[in-house]
Amino acid sequence: MVEGEDRLEKARRFILELLDKDCLKLKRSIGAGLYLFNLLKGSLEPSYLELLKEFDHLPFEKRKAVLKELERRLSEPVQRVVVDFSKVEKKPLSAFFKPVEELRSLGEKEKKALKSFGIEDLYSALWFVPQRYEDRRLLGAIKTAKGGQKLALRLKVLQTGFDPKEKYPAWVECEDGTGKLFLRFKYKDQRALYRFRKGQEVIAYGRLREYRGEKYMVHPEFLRKEEAGKILPFYYIRTEGELRSVSARKRHELLRETLSKLSELAKYMPEYMPESLLKKRNLPNIGESLYLVHKPLDVDEDALNSFSTPFQKRLVYEDLFLFQLVLQVIRSQIRNLPAVSLKNPEVWVEEFKKSLPFQLTPAQERVIGEVLQDVKASTPMSRLLQGDVGSGKTVVAMAVAFAFAKEGYQSALMVPTEILAQQHYESFKRFLEPLGIRVGLLTGSVKGSLRKSLLSHARRGNLQVLLGTHALIQEGVEFNRLAFVVIDEQHRFGVLQRKLLLEKGGGFYPHCLVMSATPIPRTLALSLYGDLDLSVIDQMPKGRKPVITRLVFEPEFEKVMKAVKEELSKGNKVYVIYPLIEESEKLQLKSAVQEHARWTKLLPERKVLLLHGKLREEEKREVMEKFKREGDVLVSTTVVEVGVDVPDATLMVVESAHRFGLSQLHQLRGRVGRSDLQSYCYLVVPEELKNDREALKRLKVLVRSNDGFEIAEEDMRLRGPGELLGESQSGYFGFWVANLARAQDRAFLQMAREDAVELLKEDPHLERYTDLKSLLLRRYQKRMDLSYMA
Repeated sequence: MVEGEDRLEKARRFILELLDKDCLKLKRSIGAGLYLFNLLKGSLEPSYLELLKEFDHLPFEKRKAVLKELERRLSEPVQRVVVDFSKVEKKPLSAFFKPVEELRSLGEKEKKALKSFGIEDLYSALWFVPQRYEDRRLLGAIKTAKGGQKLALRLKVLQTGFDPKEKYPAWVECEDGTGKLFLRFKYKDQRALYRFRKGQEVIAYGRLREYRGEKYMVHPEFLRKEEAGKILPFYYIRTEGELRSVSARKRHELLRETLSKLSELAKYMPEYMPESLLKKRNLPNIGESLYLVHKPLDVDEDALNSFSTPFQKRLVYEDLFLFQLVLQVIRSQIRNLPAVSLKNPEVWVEEFKKSLPFQLTPAQERVIGEVLQDVKASTPMSRLLQGDVGSGKTVVAMAVAFAFAKEGYQSALMVPTEILAQQHYESFKRFLEPLGIRVGLLTGSVKGSLRKSLLSHARRGNLQVLLGTHALIQEGVEFNRLAFVVIDEQHRFGVLQRKLLLEKGGGFYPHCLVMSATPIPRTLALSLYGDLDLSVIDQMPKGRKPVITRLVFEPEFEKVMKAVKEELSKGNKVYVIYPLIEESEKLQLKSAVQEHARWTKLLPERKVLLLHGKLREEEKREVMEKFKREGDVLVSTTVVEVGVDVPDATLMVVESAHRFGLSQLHQLRGRVGRSDLQSYCYLVVPEELKNDREALKRLKVLVRSNDGFEIAEEDMRLRGPGELLGESQSGYFGFWVANLARAQDRAFLQMAREDAVELLKEDPHLERYTDLKSLLLRRYQKRMDLSYMA
């Protein structure tokens, strides 16, 4: 027995002596608390040690209760890592790619459970990590517990009471031998308290609150004995699939038991990361990390839930490191591929510029210069073009497409929606067809003979520019000499779709320009799009007036109506934006469908149209065309967020504006102010928001600034970049554990980039790290072309 366990046993025997013979020894003892403190420090949780510091000054009954709790704690089987991971004989990494069906340690029900969560093999099961944890160990005591702390307490019921005038009418007074605690409930009927009896023992788990010296919990969770005394992991639980009829609690239990069983196999996993990197970043090995993430030991709940324990950091870092390796591999791979090099692109761009009815901004000129340098080389361009809403990114793409067309090559532009495709098509046609360039549009709703004709012209090279949605990457779409690809709004497309479009070059790899109006801060953009070079348009076209933004509370709606009527009387158009399509009782937000009816009544003499995401693409396009042509007011959901261009729309009203992220509101606001007319944006919020300082502070950023990059930085500071990058950022970038909303993970992203670049310099084909290479191919081969490594 090790020395630590000796001391624990010694302490336990001493406590039993103190409690023996009706606590005779306890009544006579002096300094028992100090003695126990010295025996147990370093072996027990801080909350117990705090109690022992106070022990000798406590009343007799409380000392007795503390000793009973301590004895119970010391009698519990102590959770320890019983395995020294470094001494276990490792299995080949390939053994961890065994399909779920072949895992003999699991029963059919457990296999079904894993499959319903999209888990295919043992490796992905071990990486299916908990989203959060609850520390249900009985470590605390009322006396030492602090307000705001979440903890489990073993309590004895003293009495119950009911006062209908109180905020929480029902209450249960309890004690644990160290102090008193009230459990408070919003029950309207005191019969709900009948389940509590004087002297009854309960285990309550919840957040402890303190008010005027009284400690209490509101609606705590009551735990069964087997649920207490451990740190409980909680996983992301899907509601669909074979387990949808099983309660969430049962699903959690099943998944917890299954993954707990499998985590025992983690100790056999070989280390595949370079040892030098783990030392440099001070990270534990993979087996230990995957074991502890499912079965954490004596760890603080806050550390677990902020993913800042060493074993969680290891998994986050690895997640980001693999992603960075992939980006760097793709970058190297692309550099070795052949591409068309343009001979005189500057001449053609000058010709295009002369035909424009406006002057390009210096920022547009600079970016065109950067792109032309790339396309004169015989290696493919991979460039990300960031520019604020309305900064003129499309004209840059148009100028370059014109240069390619003049030298006999084709260009393709892929956008996320049919509305946007139609709009770009009209712009390209307006500016390029007078210069002799043939432009086509291919979307899901282009059918029959028109589709056949388009595909035939693209294949024969008669169409020099083809615009469209994801229909461009479908089978049967072929080009004659595709040399330039523009992808608008990168975050709407998976990396795989980008790869499919680029593969249509036939014989050579097209130059690629990715355009995004989502203003991701430079450092983050460089790390997330590490396979791309970065260009930024940081100026607005001449004559554009900044949109004036105002924050309005719902009772002041008359101000909004006055502004709407004023703009309509000038012959301008108005957007009214709502967050939902249909009424949601849960959030009590106004829905576009219901509010369309209200706006029609408010403005009976005006044409009020409705646009939302549940309409078919064809219907959406018809609504937009009608709005442009003859509509006055468009009531819409966020469908209008991306790229819709109606120059005479000068006012936007955003209802329930507090429900949107800042960057999303900025994108929406970009739908007005697209001409030299003064435009306005009214952010309407409920009156109760007057008391929410954080929400108001956030929205006032938009009132103060029209700079998308400043807003993005502020949004990231206040909320993290999750919303900025779109909800599915983790899935989109292929992350399993990393979450860029955490500052720690963003710091790791930068480190992972540096380490990936360094490793590939030393070993471009990862010949010394065969397991790492096979893992990389396994995780990313389907989503990205890694043939260079295979």
